Amino acid sequence: MCLKSSLYALSLFAFFPQFWSQDTSSEPKDLYAALGSSVELPCVNGRTNGSEWRLNGSFLISSPVLRLHNTSLADQGFYTCHDSNGEIVETVRLQLGYPPSLPDVHCWSPSYPLKALCSWTLPQDPILPTYYISTYRYLEDIYSCQRQSEQDRQCVLEELDLFSIVPYLVNITAVNALGSRSRVLPVILEDIVKPDPPVNLKVTALPGKKLHLQWAPPPTWPDPVTFPLKYKVQFQWGHNDATSIMGPTESESMVRSGVMPGRTYRIRVSVMDLLGHGQSSDWSDTVNITLPRS
Repeated sequence: MCLKSSLYALSLFAFFPQFWSQDTSSEPKDLYAALGSSVELPCVNGRTNGSEWRLNGSFLISSPVLRLHNTSLADQGFYTCHDSNGEIVETVRLQLGYPPSLPDVHCWSPSYPLKALCSWTLPQDPILPTYYISTYRYLEDIYSCQRQSEQDRQCVLEELDLFSIVPYLVNITAVNALGSRSRVLPVILEDIVKPDPPVNLKVTALPGKKLHLQWAPPPTWPDPVTFPLKYKVQFQWGHNDATSIMGPTESESMVRSGVMPGRTYRIRVSVMDLLGHGQSSDWSDTVNITLPRS
């Protein structure tokens, strides 16, 4: 909990240094607000006489206070307050959006048992710059779920225990200037095994109405000998996508008999952990082959 609080505070300081600042320097001040809300912009130092507000250089109102109601994206921009001489005494950049929604988190292991991946999306675009904190917890230890960049929405979990009955708790927190939301997802490594699709599928016609198929395991699967795989092969043909499936098989090749001359077959392969952990991969790229009629 302390780590989470510290990371949250640090992220706010680093990425959103001011929700609303009273600094009177000439630098523009950032103001963040929710779309549809009301916003009040007072001119600095209590200046009232002759004050006027402009948006991106266009006159809005002669008043020391600018009030915006039911704000929309059209209200975003640089607001400047001018004194009676036309000099700028205040510049505010208004940015509108939403607080983060609850992240949708999905985890899978294409490289079992070495690592797992987690990715996430936000159901609603917050529009505002949004930062993500990604961690995972096992028992009393908390680890950073590593990302390639701060805006990357995918992270890597490494050195996970095999066959643990205690789940890892993946915590994804989305943070922007209007708030934060966190999703905690319990993960058992064996439950999220999902290999990448097989590769290099090759199909050749053989005499006697046969097809020879050969493929390779996914290159992201680190050790097919210690952690073997099983494959299934899908055949489709015709306008109605008639389908048959062969397998599962541990072999990386297969002969299909009884194929019809003149027919075009669409063939693809999927793979799964031999012991049935997790789920099957997506299908490989499809290979088409048409058998000659003679």
